Amino acid sequence: MDGFSVMIVWLAFFSSVSLSWYFYLQARNKERMALIEKNADVSEIFKVRQFKLRFPWMKLGMIFFGMGLGLFLSTILGLNYEPLRNNAVAAMLAIGLMMVFGGGGAVVAVLLERQKD
Repeated sequence: MDGFSVMIVWLAFFSSVSLSWYFYLQARNKERMALIEKNADVSEIFKVRQFKLRFPWMKLGMIFFGMGLGLFLSTILGLNYEPLRNNAVAAMLAIGLMMVFGGGGAVVAVLLERQKD
């Protein structure tokens, strides 16, 4: 794409995001004003909500641990087993073992989370 097309795409993207946010705020304001006109209880609307972010560090750590273990085992197998010394086969083995052990790590993390609760 030439530079003008890229500029138009970015301009359209940012203008759509900005307009979406503007119309969201406008609709929210109209809804609040309608509730105020009806003498409804608006204390729930203006109450500050506490947002607590719980990032799954344990799950993420177990997945990365499993993927590292899979990569380590694929390297060991690739160095010691003659048919796996081909680059394509070694790469497929590495990806496959990383996925298997990463999935296993996710399962272990979920089981440990359930056990903790």
